[in-house]
Amino acid sequence: MNRIIFIFCKTFFSLIILTLTSCNNSSNNKPTETDTNIYFKQLIRDWNKSHSTKDVGMFSKLYDNTVLFYGSQKEKNVCIESKLTYFKKHPDFFQQIYGDIQIDNLSDQEVKCSFVKRITVNHSTSDYPSYLIFKKNDNEWKIVTESDLLTDENISKSKTAQNDVPKDAIKGDFNGDGVLDYMWLVAPKIDNDGMDCVGDCTSYIKFSDSNIPYIKISNCIGGIPVNEGDLNKNGTDEIGLLPGWFTSCWRSYNVWTILNGKWEYAVEPFSTHCNQWDEGVKPIEIDLNRDGYVIIRYSELTDVDIITKSKSVRVLK
Repeated sequence: MNRIIFIFCKTFFSLIILTLTSCNNSSNNKPTETDTNIYFKQLIRDWNKSHSTKDVGMFSKLYDNTVLFYGSQKEKNVCIESKLTYFKKHPDFFQQIYGDIQIDNLSDQEVKCSFVKRITVNHSTSDYPSYLIFKKNDNEWKIVTESDLLTDENISKSKTAQNDVPKDAIKGDFNGDGVLDYMWLVAPKIDNDGMDCVGDCTSYIKFSDSNIPYIKISNCIGGIPVNEGDLNKNGTDEIGLLPGWFTSCWRSYNVWTILNGKWEYAVEPFSTHCNQWDEGVKPIEIDLNRDGYVIIRYSELTDVDIITKSKSVRVLK
């Protein structure tokens, strides 16, 4: 009887040992993250942290000498300066990596890291599917491409739209994204007599970037849009236009700025006369003596003559 009990106990304990050994082996065989993935994920975290700490040194360490930076090939220092300008413009900017980071080997010398960056600006939070491409250079991995899928899509649309851009289109950064776009005026069709429109006498300022809304100008049969530069210092170029008409030398000069995705008058339209334009008088420019103001030059009829006057007015921003 004792021998039977002994055999039973021995068999039981042997089974326990085998089970524990099997479990241990199973645990050891679980797939682990490779050292390469850990390395690149750390680079992504360093890049992300640099946005919070505004660490110029870390940006400089991570970037290659030139970077395909959101669709434009730029030098390292230009990329960093672009970041710092954006941080200064949006002091509440906050960025974090949301979810997993996907690592893809494009070649022995290039690795693509895809992830979602969650950005908070002006108390609004948005997610952007993003990516960085690293290239091995002298045994160091450097960022050679930085972008996100939304930017790539917009660039693709812009390139498609540029096929229809007139040769005399005007360049400018009209929406503050750091990319130069084109604008031009589409005038209404004039009838055979040359004194009326076929349909409404309405013109439109259109853009090569289809995401920029067009500007509708009533009672306008032509004109050349002007890039007035960044008059209100909000990071976008303002647009000026002297609308064309069939008769009269008196016309109002219009200046627009884009705010929250909509075009608004940067200043109230002001009256001008042909005399002013014949003399080459600049209609609007920044008032260097008053922050947030511009100098406008307008025409006024007196008892004796038509004269050009100027005054400082607040600009919308």
